Amino acid sequence: MIQRRKAVVWVVALSIACSLIILHAVRWHTTGMYLEMFGWLETGKGYITVLYNLGIMLALGAVLGLLLENITDLLGYEIHEIKHFDEDEAGEGQ
Repeated sequence: MIQRRKAVVWVVALSIACSLIILHAVRWHTTGMYLEMFGWLETGKGYITVLYNLGIMLALGAVLGLLLENITDLLGYEIHEIKHFDEDEAGEGQ
């Protein structure tokens, strides 16, 4: 039961983090900051635009990966080890 509580806390925290990252991107788009950053590509500041977009993608990908992992833990999905037929036959012959 404690593991499920931890999973619920993580799901809530990661959902908030994911929402904040998306809200940040939407806000920058509506204020025109992205257009300004794409204007930097023609100047010597093009690397800032690339690093920013790469950072946003990595951060959102990591948060979504952890969020889905914790949702899976919350739902209680477990994979049990499967015994193969070869292992059973090898044990009987000895």
